[in-house]
Amino acid sequence: MDIRNEKQEIRTKMADIRSRIPEADRLEQSLAASRLAEQEVLGPLRELRGGRLNVFSYISFRDEPVTNYLLNQCIQKGDRLLAPRVASKDFMALHEIQGEADLISGYWGIREPSDSALIWPVSRYCEIDLVVVPGLAFDLNGGRIGFGAGYYDRFVKQLTDACGNQRHTVMASLAFKESIVPVIPMEKHDFRLDMLFTVSGTLYMKESSETWLWTGLQNKKE
Repeated sequence: MDIRNEKQEIRTKMADIRSRIPEADRLEQSLAASRLAEQEVLGPLRELRGGRLNVFSYISFRDEPVTNYLLNQCIQKGDRLLAPRVASKDFMALHEIQGEADLISGYWGIREPSDSALIWPVSRYCEIDLVVVPGLAFDLNGGRIGFGAGYYDRFVKQLTDACGNQRHTVMASLAFKESIVPVIPMEKHDFRLDMLFTVSGTLYMKESSETWLWTGLQNKKE
């Protein structure tokens, strides 16, 4: 089977599985995963990076893992928050926000920053410490499948082009336990995650061992 068709089949299947997770369970998993992420990753990362993090995260929509808990924790700790705003069908811009009050209903009804919010230029992408990426399905090698629009693939390419070998950005996702599968088929342009935030704790990806050299979290990798 063609890899694109295979990925589309996984999208369809996993979207259906996620839609069947009861709302109470989605909220419980999201809250537990966010609390553990703070204890296991964000807290230690703040100590390593000087006390304040620059965090870029998607804003949850419909049945996605809820980001509110994680983002509110970041606000309480004094982190700088960045959120995506869809500027066109091919591009999303990163805007700085102070909290949920800065969000409006945007593309497809997804909450996003207003166009008056401070925009981060690509030249500052290297300052981002943590990216929380949305996804429908994940494997334990860092593989991820989203909805196929390619916004985050293009963002990671911009990040890599801007930072080169100096990139110190941790790539992570909030993941329901039902969203983890044995294998995600990967194409050349796909990027791999460094970790998953789950109800059972942080899962560190097997093919991202070089990451721990600069995050200082290598002692937590299984």
